[in-house]
Amino acid sequence: MVYVPGGEATLGYVYYTGLYGPMPYQVDDFWIDKFEVTNAEYAEFVKATGHAPAAFAEEDDLNQPDQPVTGVLHEDAIAYCEWKGKRLPTEIEWEKAARGTDGRIYPWGNDEDLSRAHISGDAPVAVTEYEGDTSPYGVRGMAGNVSEWVADTREAKAGRCLDGGVDTRKQTPEMQKILAELRALNGGVLPEACVPPVVDPNPHIQSEPCAYIKGNSWNGRSHMTVASNRMWDYTNSIAEFVGFRCAKGK
Repeated sequence: MVYVPGGEATLGYVYYTGLYGPMPYQVDDFWIDKFEVTNAEYAEFVKATGHAPAAFAEEDDLNQPDQPVTGVLHEDAIAYCEWKGKRLPTEIEWEKAARGTDGRIYPWGNDEDLSRAHISGDAPVAVTEYEGDTSPYGVRGMAGNVSEWVADTREAKAGRCLDGGVDTRKQTPEMQKILAELRALNGGVLPEACVPPVVDPNPHIQSEPCAYIKGNSWNGRSHMTVASNRMWDYTNSIAEFVGFRCAKGK
């Protein structure tokens, strides 16, 4: 595991589809796995506990020992981490581990060299490949290979994983500059992602549990590679491009 010291970190982006920022967030110190959990590691968990195997355990393009495990539910990821005496990282922890404290766009800095990460192809690669995809703390594979479940859960309605509300802190000068640039590029109007969301626009619709997902994957699109990007899925869903890593407090 890799130690991430506590303190302030510049996280987020001006889109309300992730942490709101870039602005300072206070993060306690924690440890996080250097690599994504592999098929070999998950198989040990299955053997020791009788837990159900990963959904793609019999598929040769996805079940190689040193590939990151995929085809796991959010609760499967939680169960594995608990078995190891750990837990899933929160979104804030994950993003700090990926970006450090200086607000960089990618784990390696602000250089848009996406060849550093595995964000195309037909399958995940070994977790030790793509050494260029390394964060300031030495955490590997946070920009590509597979996307990762994090601990944060919400309720999904009408195709939206609803957040608990809007960050009411004042916009920083950097945020104001970014918003002005986005407004100019969008015909004088802010993009929809920059507009504060209605917390629950469909109160009559039954909700379903959802959880956040961080990091791009071999099956993603290039814009997903920025470390502030947030995705989500229903907690009872699996994908061939979503895995996880574990964390623990100090």
